[in-house]
Amino acid sequence: MVLFPVIVENLFRKDGNMKKRYSCLIAVLLCVGWYMTAEGGNADHSSKAQVAFIEGTARVISMEHPKGEALKNGDVLAKGQEVRVGERSRIELRFPDGTVMRLAERAVVKLDDIAYRKQDGDKTVKVGLSIGKLWAKVRQMATPNSRVEVWTANAVAGVRGTVYRVNAEEDKSAIVKVYDGTVSVEGIPREKEIQPSPPPPVPVPGPHAVPPPYHEVTMEEWHVIVRSFQQVTVTPEGKPSEPTDFKPQEDMDEWVKWNLERDKKVMF
Repeated sequence: MVLFPVIVENLFRKDGNMKKRYSCLIAVLLCVGWYMTAEGGNADHSSKAQVAFIEGTARVISMEHPKGEALKNGDVLAKGQEVRVGERSRIELRFPDGTVMRLAERAVVKLDDIAYRKQDGDKTVKVGLSIGKLWAKVRQMATPNSRVEVWTANAVAGVRGTVYRVNAEEDKSAIVKVYDGTVSVEGIPREKEIQPSPPPPVPVPGPHAVPPPYHEVTMEEWHVIVRSFQQVTVTPEGKPSEPTDFKPQEDMDEWVKWNLERDKKVMF
């Protein structure tokens, strides 16, 4: 772009002929096009999230700042960073397509993947919830390949436009409650712990049928569809329960009320 000022100068010189001016004009347009391609070629793509609201304290952990930095409204977050919410605190994250996720106090979430293409609305949002409460209001998917997923230690909740919440507990169990839309919950079986060597065999009175200690689990048993006002519990071993109904009134604690009020301000 060093030649750009020279080209512009020649374009507006009074002593220049029309052909020369025309050539300069073409050169200007080519330079502008090259600059927009080189510098703004990714303008139609976004891979950042933003802190839309924060109450209390929260920190972001990254490779550059392993001890964490304090977050504030308007801060931008990138793929690979981890957010840790402080005591008596909460935070709202807004993703490029408008999808919103909120974290309650002491929640820890890692932004595993963020990608959004404005041209056709294709998006990928994957976050890992280590512990704590997460509330999500997801914008409808515009393409078949789009996905929004919340991962816990033993489950993944994938959606195609909905309102739901996930609680990741200290014992590695999880609860998924859907307020609107449909969520696909898939259990992630934990690897069996290495057992100590069995004791020496002992005599038995005779052969008899012994029930197996476990049964083979089919893929269907690890995958359930949860609809509006249904919930599932995923065990520490990664086994989801059957979906059961819940009454919104019975689930209306302070966290839920606050999120429902915040959702009214989210315009898709």
